[in-house]
Amino acid sequence: MTIVVGQIESLKKLKEVLIENGITRFNSIGEINSFLKNYESEKEEIPKITKITLDQEIKELEETTKQAVEKSNQNLFNKIVYYLKIKSLTNKKSNLEKNYENVLSTRCKESYKNLDFTKEVIDGLYTLIAGAVGENLTVKELEKLSNDYYLINDFSVEFNPPIYNKNENDRIFSIQIDHLLICKSGIFLLETKNWSNKSIENLALRSPVKQITRTSYALFVLLNSESNINLVRHHWGSAKIPIRNIIVMTKVKPKEEFKHVKVLTLNELNGYIKYFDKIFNNDEVEHIFNYLNNEIH
Repeated sequence: MTIVVGQIESLKKLKEVLIENGITRFNSIGEINSFLKNYESEKEEIPKITKITLDQEIKELEETTKQAVEKSNQNLFNKIVYYLKIKSLTNKKSNLEKNYENVLSTRCKESYKNLDFTKEVIDGLYTLIAGAVGENLTVKELEKLSNDYYLINDFSVEFNPPIYNKNENDRIFSIQIDHLLICKSGIFLLETKNWSNKSIENLALRSPVKQITRTSYALFVLLNSESNINLVRHHWGSAKIPIRNIIVMTKVKPKEEFKHVKVLTLNELNGYIKYFDKIFNNDEVEHIFNYLNNEIH
């Protein structure tokens, strides 16, 4: 199984936004999808669950009061210590019982409000959720590879001074890539797009081809200009670290092909990666991985 480090970028951003809005109930994309699927039924269950919770609270107060009374009766010291606690517990239980319907109604309204707010926030995060779903599918597919493959999710690094690409007249101050796969045949840069045909045809969306080729250029300069990556030296000279660019389309992919980039579906992904000849040994792969992993930490 592939060795994986790092969390996918869209999932990190998603968690940050949810926490900013005080929503902590979700620990995975699966839980979010389940919430959206079961939203209406969860709403219908609110009165029933709220009543069960309120009844349980009253029962627990009764039991806690009973235990406090028993301890109070043991001696004079306990009677003094537990007097105020017993009074507080008794009053709280009495207030809940006397105002049962009002308390139940108020708590139901609060639950409805919180549930609707959560739904509103989740609906507003559709793009992030779709991105996280797509990237997670890519990670799951890459995890099927053997343990001599290394995967870095959300690889990002800054350059000071910037890397200059004279062909594009572009100064590259930083790069970010969804997934970086290091293996015996070299390095694969993978950008995941969970796009529909409509998104593919949308001229307003940034070209993933341009994005990944820009990143690939900067990474090639970084890797092949460094002498501190411990690779076996060939008698002809220093070996080049090949970088291959992949755009993974989790729904549909365009019919066209593009220069310097391979556009693949999930089903095509691992077969394409394993097609290339192995040029590095295990130690060299580990050295490249450690170097890149250290660059982002």
